[in-house]
Amino acid sequence: MVDAARARQLNIVHLLRSRTNVPAPEIAARFGVTERTVYRDMAALTAAGIPVQATPGKTGGYRLAADTALDPLTIDSDHALRLYVLGFLDSPNPDAEAEDRARMAGVSDTVQDVIRRLAQRIHFDTADWYWRDEGSGHLPVLRTAMLTATALETTWRTKDGYQETALLKPYGAVWKAGEWHMVAARTTGDPTRFRLNLVDRLHPTDLTFAYPEDFSVRDWWAQTMEDYGKGDIRVTLRVAPGARDELLRLSLKSTSRVCEHDDGFLSIVLFVDRWEWLIPLVTSYGPHVEVVEPADLRAALIQHLRRALALYDDATTGGSAPPDGPPHDDSRLRSTHGRHPGA
Repeated sequence: MVDAARARQLNIVHLLRSRTNVPAPEIAARFGVTERTVYRDMAALTAAGIPVQATPGKTGGYRLAADTALDPLTIDSDHALRLYVLGFLDSPNPDAEAEDRARMAGVSDTVQDVIRRLAQRIHFDTADWYWRDEGSGHLPVLRTAMLTATALETTWRTKDGYQETALLKPYGAVWKAGEWHMVAARTTGDPTRFRLNLVDRLHPTDLTFAYPEDFSVRDWWAQTMEDYGKGDIRVTLRVAPGARDELLRLSLKSTSRVCEHDDGFLSIVLFVDRWEWLIPLVTSYGPHVEVVEPADLRAALIQHLRRALALYDDATTGGSAPPDGPPHDDSRLRSTHGRHPGA
C-alpha cells in the first residue's frame, strides 16, 4: 500500500545516510521486500529529488551522492502532502495516536522525529485557500479507509443536484486547485474521482478490498487530467504580448499547439470537447486575448460582454482610467479557481 511504501522509502534514505554503499539484496532483506521492489523504491526516491547513486559491481550498491548534503528536513511539497494525508501533520503537536499510526506504518523513531519537526514548520490551511474547501473534514475517515483498505458507503451530490449513494473502494486522495478529491472505484468498474466538498457522507463498512499493487494514484491522476476535456473542437486564441507569459503558465494538453509570431503575439490552438468553460477565462483577459475560432465561441463571447456592458450603461462613471495592460497579479487565475485549461 502507499503508506508502507512511503515509510519504507523514508527509512531507506536514513539507511543510506549512515552507510557508504548498501547492496540491493541487503536493503531487500532488511525491509522484507524483493530486490525488484528496492529498484522501484530507488526510482521513486530519485524522481522525488533524493540524490541516490547506484554503484555497479560486487562491492557496489546504493549510496547518497557524496557531494550533495541532504538535510534531515529535506522534503518537497508532495512529501509534505503525503504526510498530511497520513495524519502526521494535522496539528503542531502530534499526539500519541499519530505516533502509533506511524509505528504501525513502519516509520522509525528517527523519521518520526523529523515528522514532529516538520509539523512545526508546515501547515496546510484547508479551511480557506482562495475559497472554502468543505471536503477536508472527510480526510480522517478517508485516511483510515485508505490505510486499512476498507470500503466506504458514500453519499455525494451529482452535477444535476441529486444525491447518489454507492459502496466505494478508496484508492487515494489528491489536492488540486484548492480542493480535495477522492480517487475511488465502485465494487465493479474502474476508479474515478469524487470532489470531497460534494460528498455528504463517508461511512466505513466492515468490508475490505485488495488494493491493486500496480495502481499509482499519481500516474492515474496525470492521465485523467490529460484526457479530461480533450475533444475534436478546435479553438484558436490570439494572445497579446502583455498576456503571453501568464497564458504560457497554464497547463496545455499534448494536442495543444503554440505558435510565436514576430510581433510578439502568440497563437494557441486547443482541441476541446466543449468551449463554454473558455468564456470566463478569455473575458478575464479583456482585449489581450482574442478568440479567432470557432465562430460560435466568438458569438457567445460578444453576447456575454454585451450583457455585462448593459449593466453599466445607466451607471455613473468616474475615477481614474484602468492601467494599460493586465494587472501583475493572479486575479485571472483566481477567477478560474486556479484551474488550468481542461482541468
